[in-house]
Amino acid sequence: MKAWLLYTLARLGIFAAALVLLLVLTPMKWYWATIVAALVGLLVSYIALARLRTQVATSLANRRTAPAADADSDFEDGVVDASDQRYATEVRPVSDADRHAARKDDGAR
Repeated sequence: MKAWLLYTLARLGIFAAALVLLLVLTPMKWYWATIVAALVGLLVSYIALARLRTQVATSLANRRTAPAADADSDFEDGVVDASDQRYATEVRPVSDADRHAARKDDGAR
């Protein structure tokens, strides 16, 4: 069985069990019991189904394709690479903000 289907059925089962228990064992009105059962189901599934949730996330991540490179991205990468060649002998800035500050300082001279 696929991980996402098993995860969905498990969450629905936890919600249904909590709802039935609340309706049978407490004098709550049905709409309050549904809200409380949804919260209980959320909390229990978050704790109890962590491994299954990780499997679902992994399978979704594996199905995602890598974005195709476009002309704009290639151009921007080329500009950044060319400007980084200027800093090859110097100490490289740590962050983008430092890099922009260094470029501004070089332009002001």
